[in-house]
Order: sequence, then C-alpha cells, then structure tokens
Amino acid sequence: MRQFITWRFWLSLLALVGVTIGLIMFTRDDAPPVALPVEQSPAEREIDLVGLVFLAQADPGFALVDGRTTERLLIRIDGFRYVDIVKGTPAENRCAELAELAGCVIVADLLGNSVLWFSLVPSEPRNVITMPPVAELRDGSRAALVNGWVVRHDETIRRVCDTDTNNLADFIDKFGDASTSTFSIEDQRLTAVTCTGPAVT
Repeated sequence: MRQFITWRFWLSLLALVGVTIGLIMFTRDDAPPVALPVEQSPAEREIDLVGLVFLAQADPGFALVDGRTTERLLIRIDGFRYVDIVKGTPAENRCAELAELAGCVIVADLLGNSVLWFSLVPSEPRNVITMPPVAELRDGSRAALVNGWVVRHDETIRRVCDTDTNNLADFIDKFGDASTSTFSIEDQRLTAVTCTGPAVT
C-alpha cells in the first residue's frame, strides 16, 4: 500500500494520462488542418540588359550561396562595357560555360549602373536566346514572361506556327505555355514567338 502512494507512482500515472490526451487530440476530426505550402509566383524582374559574357573575373572565394553572390564579379559584355556585380547581389546561374568566350549570356535587372539581380543562361547561335512564353502584354511595348521577367518587344513580333493567329494577344490566348519567345541580343527586345504544342481549345 505504501508503493501506491509514492510520488514516482503518481508521476508515472500522470505521464500516461498526458500521452493518452495527446493521442486523442492528434486523432480528433476537428483538429486544425496542417497548412500546406502555397506555390509562390515568380518574382517580377524588369530586364534592362541582356548581353554576351566575353569575360568574367571573380574575386577569390566567389560563389552563389542561397541565391546571392559571396564576392564581387566583373563581367565584360563587349569591348567597352563592364558589369560590376557586388557581393550579396541576388542571382541565379544556369550556364556551365562561364569560362568560355561568349558561352553565357547575362540577363540583368539594373538600377542605373547597379545590378539589382542577374541570371546567367547559355548562349545560342545567331545572337539570340530562347526565353519562356509571354504571359501578358504591358504598356510601353513590354511583355511579362511566365517566369516573371519583363522585357521589351518589337512592335510587330513574328509568330512562328502552323496555326494562324490574328496578333500577339491572340497567339498568347491560343498557345499560352505551349510556346517560347525569341530575344534578340542585338536589338535588346523580343522579336518572335514560336508555338511548341497544340492550341488551347
């Protein structure tokens, strides 16, 4: 009978009751639902510069960590112009040929001469790069792409497809994500869109 009233006995009994209540709360039908992650829209970037990377010079220890540069990076985009990227600049790298002459293209959001954000993408023949589909048209001859990039476009954009469309807006409505955009580095604007799948019905 003395063992029944020891403090260890009551402590064990209390712990057992606590576990039982916790299991009941976990399995209740009216327990609050677990929040699922919400798909984030891509950050919108005003693209002010698209240029071939002729030379990239990085300070020792340069890398991209958690989407930011760890040291300074200097990129030459032609015989006279350099892009100076400071430590801590948001960035992404999709090009493995940064050491090659004109192997990569820099796509940058600028504020004056300062780089707010940049992406390195593989270069392509004929001084163009393939960009994602156009999501919507904006004022000032600008187009918002599905990845959040906002770029300038030609007044008249070539529509490359077997299916006829009346204009660029009609092309976007009919093909949506089933298309690509062609950006001319020389002209610094979108010049064409190409369908890659059937029209949306």
